[in-house]
Amino acid sequence: MKYALLGDFHGSEVKELEAALSHENPDVLICTGDFDQTRTIHQFMDMENRYKAAGKRVIRVPGNHDHAILTDLGITSGTLTMQGKTSHELHNELKKDMDAWLYIDKLVNSRGPRHTNNRVRIFLDEERFGKYYQTIVIHGAYAGDLSSYPGCPETIRDLWTRLRTQRDHQENFKVMNQKGYKVMIRGHDHEAVYVYQDPDKGINVCKPGTNSEYELLKNREHTINPGALFDGSFAIIDTTVPWKTAPILKYLKL
Repeated sequence: MKYALLGDFHGSEVKELEAALSHENPDVLICTGDFDQTRTIHQFMDMENRYKAAGKRVIRVPGNHDHAILTDLGITSGTLTMQGKTSHELHNELKKDMDAWLYIDKLVNSRGPRHTNNRVRIFLDEERFGKYYQTIVIHGAYAGDLSSYPGCPETIRDLWTRLRTQRDHQENFKVMNQKGYKVMIRGHDHEAVYVYQDPDKGINVCKPGTNSEYELLKNREHTINPGALFDGSFAIIDTTVPWKTAPILKYLKL
């Protein structure tokens, strides 16, 4: 199986991404949200429909911007400033576009056996690895720095959680371990980063460059941020490399 990891669109065009993904030919898209613009939502909806028509799977979770724009929660961010839009203006634009509104509403409020309103549970290549690589897909994280939203309500806290420090990662891995997760796929912080916890070497933070590759070794826990599509960053997890016994994580740029 090959998984494409992407998110933090913040109004960016999707066509260039789709062209780049055609070279990778992923079986699964994993999207961590933060669309912002209705134009971007429609472009992703169209790509999602094409993937599903080809028998491929699309996994989506909402971002903090998706929730804020849907509910008209006033927020400020550098990406909004760069788009020249306020969250209130984007909320009004979303209200006028019923298809985009329904898409984001369903994204923010979805529920199911493996899907709460904020996160999705999957197993990486269950056919090959069984239930070993239990994975959580989430926009923020389980535990970490919440200074970007002081007093954040409990119901949306994991959309806003940032992993800024070694302590943040330590607390996040602690919760992952309690819940049985080997892998976390996340967004929110925009920076492409791969972090693993090794029983012997402790926590290691890797700042990948383009085409950097990492092996998701079985004796470790892993958190993966593919970076922001707003900045042209995305990542691939490939479980099909024949001479490897673990999934391979690769970071890419548009």
